[in-house]
Amino acid sequence: MAWSLWAEASGMTGHLGEDDLRRVSRSGLVPLSSEEGLELFDAALVSDESVPVPLRLDIPTLRAQGAELPTVFRNVVPNVMTRRTARSEQSASLPDELRRRLVGLPQTAQDEMLLELVRVQIAAALGHATPETVNTRQPFKELGFDSLMAVDLRNRLTAETGLRLSATLIFDYPTPMALVGHLRDELLGGDGVISSAGLGRWPGPAHRWTTTPS
Repeated sequence: MAWSLWAEASGMTGHLGEDDLRRVSRSGLVPLSSEEGLELFDAALVSDESVPVPLRLDIPTLRAQGAELPTVFRNVVPNVMTRRTARSEQSASLPDELRRRLVGLPQTAQDEMLLELVRVQIAAALGHATPETVNTRQPFKELGFDSLMAVDLRNRLTAETGLRLSATLIFDYPTPMALVGHLRDELLGGDGVISSAGLGRWPGPAHRWTTTPS
């Protein structure tokens, strides 16, 4: 049996904090009460399924994820493909819209705008109430990111920018400021001079950065 999260803390889940539990809830999974878990266990014993998956789903929350809804849930959430198509059409115009906002700004202002975008999405991926709690000079690993959070952040930034971003995004660019540099390069091209707001930026493969004097 592939159990979903139980509400009652156990040796496997006792380490989860409030941010972790909020992140699970945002994914559309509702923790099982002990009574529900035992009822599902009894049902699984008489089921013909070889690998039952006992869980509770929050359908409105899953539907609200639109294009970011994981493939495994699409068969149980109606009308997602229509929403996904609409979201894809909308996303196609996002890079141009963001470029228009960035072009003409001083380089420091460009970096500040992108850093704010990144910071908001980091806070959402971590389950923080406000982006102000995110220290953008810390590596993602120190901020508490795991592989699932990394994919969540990539998906959020893809939705916000319309860019095709790698699933290894935060491993290639392991600090928020490094990530800002990458987004700026993808949106505006890599020939420009990167501002001093990018201190701490680590280049990913096939990228070479220059910085203005601080």
